[in-house]
Amino acid sequence: NGILYKALLSNPIRNHLIIFEEELEIIYLVFHYLDLSEEIRNEKVILFYMPNFTLLADFLDQKGLNTLLKLYNLHIKTTFYINNYKEIILNTNTLLLKTIKYIVDIKGNSPLDSFEGITQLLHNLPYQLANPSLKDLLKQRKGKIENTIIVSTGPSLIKQLPLLKEYANKASIICADSAYPILAKHNIKPDYVLMLERDDVVTKCFDNDFKEFDKGILFILASVVHQKAIEYLKRNNRQFMLVHRPLPFSKALHMDDYGYLGTGMSVANMAYELAVKLGHKNIILIGQDLAYDENGNSHPKEYLHTQESENDRKEGLFITAYGGNGVVETNIYWDIFRKTFQRDIELVKKINITTYNATEGGARIEGALEITFSKICKEFLKKTKPHFAFPIKNQEKLEKCITKTHFTIDKQLNILSKYLQQGKDLLSQINKILENKSNKNILSLIKKIDYFKIKVYKNPFIKSELFEPLFFHLESNLATIYVKSINTEKEKALKNIEWLNVNKEWLENFIGFLTIQNEAIKKVDFKAL
Repeated sequence: NGILYKALLSNPIRNHLIIFEEELEIIYLVFHYLDLSEEIRNEKVILFYMPNFTLLADFLDQKGLNTLLKLYNLHIKTTFYINNYKEIILNTNTLLLKTIKYIVDIKGNSPLDSFEGITQLLHNLPYQLANPSLKDLLKQRKGKIENTIIVSTGPSLIKQLPLLKEYANKASIICADSAYPILAKHNIKPDYVLMLERDDVVTKCFDNDFKEFDKGILFILASVVHQKAIEYLKRNNRQFMLVHRPLPFSKALHMDDYGYLGTGMSVANMAYELAVKLGHKNIILIGQDLAYDENGNSHPKEYLHTQESENDRKEGLFITAYGGNGVVETNIYWDIFRKTFQRDIELVKKINITTYNATEGGARIEGALEITFSKICKEFLKKTKPHFAFPIKNQEKLEKCITKTHFTIDKQLNILSKYLQQGKDLLSQINKILENKSNKNILSLIKKIDYFKIKVYKNPFIKSELFEPLFFHLESNLATIYVKSINTEKEKALKNIEWLNVNKEWLENFIGFLTIQNEAIKKVDFKAL
């Protein structure tokens, strides 16, 4: 009857009570006997009826909740639910665990990857400023073409190429970097070729010379790509632009005209975002298998990096197949890409964008309409698309961008150098207390550390992809200590020492990360322009 909820909420330390209930009748009865309207309005009570992944991911990834995920526990309050809803409880628990894993995965756990991205972004900055921005592109092309085809390199791609070639002039074609050499081989010219990843392996997709074929193609690269990608594009005078991913470090540069694409973790997710920004109303996916084919191949045989390139990632993960009949094997990375698609597809429905999955193979992407490529081509692709010139940036605008970015970097470098010294001073104080095994001044030091964390976290160059996982894992670890109950002075002292040790580890990493980031910032060469 809801009295338990009122009792639980009487504890002021409890911010939220998250309740799962499958029976509308029980929900009705609780609200009939007890007034929880104020608690619901203030989100003290969060009620889920038949939750799905997207709903849970959006909710649990909120600030203030995502760092508490290590404390997750699904409490069953009465035997009534165990006796009558055991399967639903197990399914809900599985869904919650998958959602939590997804949230933790997307937070990132590799500082080396993040540092590589920041270093490469800083190296690429002059080339980015010298070329058109995403804002320039959208001003020229947004809303001009209704249909777009996103081309990925799943095993099902090759069978779609004859139709793609036939209708290539009827829709905007956005292709992944790995699909570009395949399309060139079949003489199918894309409008856009996108690259997202940081490593130099993918740059081989541009280590070629297709001569006249490349005219009219716009290469759109995330600003974090390896410098070889730019070298290959410049070598053959290809038209390209660099776009910031919506990552904190990029945003700290205040170059909003040059962003943002690449919220998702795959180049196909990036292509989908571009399609939405360009105002396409019908987005058609082909080659988007996100699964191994019946022979265990991850890509077609024409794929540059071999068709078995993802085989080492197999771990027996099966999901619903395209068409809903049976299952197919995927891997955890593809499954993240798929879930990102599903999230984006659901969001853009609100602005009347329809997504069609014409892959005719691989995994089902919930929310996308599964229609054959042939039927889509015949029904939608009737009007010849316009062609656009490469937007040119004038010298005056370029100089303004350089001055603004240069000022931002110099100002922040001065601030970050001060933070570095303050962090070292705090670490020295922590070591002194731990070495002396003294509780004297420990609470005062903890307050100093907390103040320092709050201060530096407000800085946009620290609230970055390099430091974000560091803060996330720190707060997650502190949450597990925070909830430990203490009954004696000894337990209190041990809890404070444990708290200090976790902060010490964080400070050591923070100092190391900030040192290498500052060195990378100092190397930005605006003279390259």
